[in-house]
Amino acid sequence: MTTNLKQGLLLKGAKLHPEIDGSVQGIVLITLGISVFSIQDVLIRTLGSTYPGFEIMFFRGLVAIVPIFVFVIFSGGLETLKVSHPWLNILRGLLALTSYTFYYMALQALPLAVSTAIFFLSPLIVTLLSVILLRETVGIRRMAAVLAGFVGVMMIVGPTDGDVSAEMILPILAAVAYAISIIITRHIGKSQTGSSLAFYAMSTFIVVSGLAGLFLGGQTDAASHHPSIAFLLRDWVVPTAGDAFLIAVCGVISAFGFYCLAQGYRISPVSVVAPFEFVAMPLAVFWGFLVWAEVPSGLTLSGILVIIFSGIYVLQREARPDRKRLTSGRTVRLRL
Repeated sequence: MTTNLKQGLLLKGAKLHPEIDGSVQGIVLITLGISVFSIQDVLIRTLGSTYPGFEIMFFRGLVAIVPIFVFVIFSGGLETLKVSHPWLNILRGLLALTSYTFYYMALQALPLAVSTAIFFLSPLIVTLLSVILLRETVGIRRMAAVLAGFVGVMMIVGPTDGDVSAEMILPILAAVAYAISIIITRHIGKSQTGSSLAFYAMSTFIVVSGLAGLFLGGQTDAASHHPSIAFLLRDWVVPTAGDAFLIAVCGVISAFGFYCLAQGYRISPVSVVAPFEFVAMPLAVFWGFLVWAEVPSGLTLSGILVIIFSGIYVLQREARPDRKRLTSGRTVRLRL
């Protein structure tokens, strides 16, 4: 399939350099993966006004695990599920579930563009955690970019008289949990396939969201006070046929989006394709305006741009010292 794709990119005998060819394919895959995930954000925010988050994630996971299992079979078979760090895989899945629970809670109370922008603090937080947990050295320019990113968040939050609303904290917590999961991925991803990483993460999603819904769902009184709390604690309900279809679509998007991101990072240098994850930002602004007529203020847009450029700078600076390692044995960054 790869050979046929390369042949399709040849124009009348003109040959592309292998690295350029792989980079172009990787950019297309990353952009496609992020684009479908932006649609999932819209669907979950819409469904979240009726259904609790754990119910959505439980049934989404049941759908997504099927194509992910197919990916496992075609990327090495069941042998790839025998891993040397099972507990780290479970911890990574729990962190990913925590991250997206907070992120989806934020979507219920904040504009889509704001939630997405604050969540994209994650590459900056990864840089800070690499110093604390991995003992990596961070230069002054990278640290300045990290600080600039946090200034961007303050611009989005805006004047608060010293008080930051609870919903603004949610995407920050989501970014922290996601960043820690990326640190774990860097460690265990060296000995695992991308499909096995996704399989264990999604399996954790299914089990934990099901149990959490069983024990936390149905607290109607607590759920009536805030849309984010309602999203977490309201009663599970039987979906209508149309909503069940939308939840199933979320499951297919999760599996397809994972494949695009995993394949994009596998065939391309991280330093080339990772910045294209920030295509999520203009998409969030677009969907927020189209579906909910949300128009970010000038200060919010400025903060979004600061976060985007800070994140891209950090990603590129981070890749430079290890360029040889990254292009030969790439660590896959997954979004589930």
